Formats: sequence, structure tokens, C-alpha cells
Amino acid sequence: MTLRIVYRSYGGDNEKARPPYYGKVLALRSLLRAADAVDCEIVFLNDGPVSDAVLDLMYGRGEIVELPGLGLFGSLTTALRLPDERGWPDDDVVYFCEDDYLHTADALARLQAATEQLPADYFALYGTLPAERAAGQVSDPSHVEPRGWRPAERLVGDQEWVRVLGTTSTFGVRVATLRADMPIVRQAKIPHKNMYRDWDVSLAYQGFEPYRWGGLLRDLVLLTPAGSLKDRVRSAVLAPFKMGMNLRSHRRTANRRVLMAASPNLATHLETEYLATGRDWARVAKETEEWAESPR
Repeated sequence: MTLRIVYRSYGGDNEKARPPYYGKVLALRSLLRAADAVDCEIVFLNDGPVSDAVLDLMYGRGEIVELPGLGLFGSLTTALRLPDERGWPDDDVVYFCEDDYLHTADALARLQAATEQLPADYFALYGTLPAERAAGQVSDPSHVEPRGWRPAERLVGDQEWVRVLGTTSTFGVRVATLRADMPIVRQAKIPHKNMYRDWDVSLAYQGFEPYRWGGLLRDLVLLTPAGSLKDRVRSAVLAPFKMGMNLRSHRRTANRRVLMAASPNLATHLETEYLATGRDWARVAKETEEWAESPR
């Protein structure tokens, strides 16, 4: 089994609220620091020009592939197609990573250990944990346990891994699983030009309906309880596609995938509102900078 990292970079940025230590150089350094602890292969997918500082870190650490500004879903689709295009073996594991995540030094080593010891198909270093849902730390009302959900937790060394409902487009997966589940990803893309419905996909491959039927029926007849007329029309247009994802999930009930996340998380999305709980991420950022400045 080979651990492969596919790191997606974008030269621009957005206006999301970020912690004071945020930076794409820091994020990449943390990934490289974690990669030093494992035997892995890295492919950098740069969607459009990235900064010289980021590019300099990539040289000598892996293969650099330049993409012509494909956008969020275009670059993600390119990444997800790599295992088939390159003929990577079914028993390999791929960690797909975006360029605004901070990793602990042991994140990839613990991921590799989990893939060797856990009967899971997908792995999240970052994801909403059951304790956070129970404490009311999740604002999205759709993030509730679906009917038939069975919690699970396992220890790998001293790291706890728990079953979770969903994760973002930064995740690990076995190559054989990814090949089989690509139709779900393609179906989720159908109504969108540049959006990835990661929560829908995560639930569907686990065999659970992403949406409540009552809410979808209200959307369909423009009875969404909040929002402008334009918002209600958009919800009505999307409702049939969301219904399709609900139906798709039933094809998985006899072959449900298992998604497990590190608890506490071993990585965090660097958005102020969505920082993973349970770790001092400012300290992880400081340690990452100290690692970058130390002679090696």
C-alpha cells in the first residue's frame, strides 16, 4: 500500500474570516512537515498561478501539475480522476487536501496507521465530531443523525477514531472505494457549475439520505420558510436533484461505506468559524513555523 497525497492549490483567496496566523505558505508547510513522518508520494495540482513562495516549497517535494484555472469543482474532479488515469493500485490510499488546512506534525503518520488497522473506507483528519453535535456546536440543522445510524469508535495507538456523518473535500480514501463511488460525485455535480456538495456525497456513499423529504417537498412548491423569492425559486430548482441524491443513497444500504474521523481532529480548515475543537491551533501554527526555520 502506498500513501499518496494530492494537494490542490489556488493562487487567489477569498474574503472568509481567517485566524491571525492563516497563510497558504503556513498551510503547505504543515502538510510537508507531516509528510516528513511517512513514506508517501505527493502530487501538487496548481489551478492557475500560485505564489512564488508556495511554488518554492513544492520544488523537490513532489510532482507539480499546472491546471488552466478550472475552478473548485474542475480541479477537484481532476484530482479524483488521477488514480484511474495513472493506474494506481486498488489498495493504495489517497489523501486529497486543499490549500487552506493546517495539519499537526503526526497527522499523516496517524492517517497511515488508521488505514492499516481500521475497517473503514474513508478517513477524515478534519470533520464534525459526535461530541460537537451533542454540544450544539453545529449550526446546520441537516447535520443530525439519520435513521439507521450506528456510532462506532476505535483506538489506533493512542489516537481515537470515530464514525462521522460527513467531511469536506479534504479527506482520505482507498483507491478501490473511490473508483466505485465516482458516480455519486458526478451526480452531485449535475445542477452546479462550480460547487461540490460534500455533505450530500458523504451521506450518500454511507447509505443515508442527505435530505428530509418534507423539506424538499416544501422547496418544490416554493414554501421554503425563509429567504427571498429568488432564493425560494433556486431551492425549487434544486429540489429534484436533491431528491435524486436521496434515491441514490438507497443503492448503498446493502454496501454502506464507513467514514471515520480522528478525534480530536488532526487537521483544521483555516476558517475562524470552523476551526476544529480540541487543539490549540495557534500553537500548531507556531510549531510549524519553528520547524520551517530549523536546519534540516
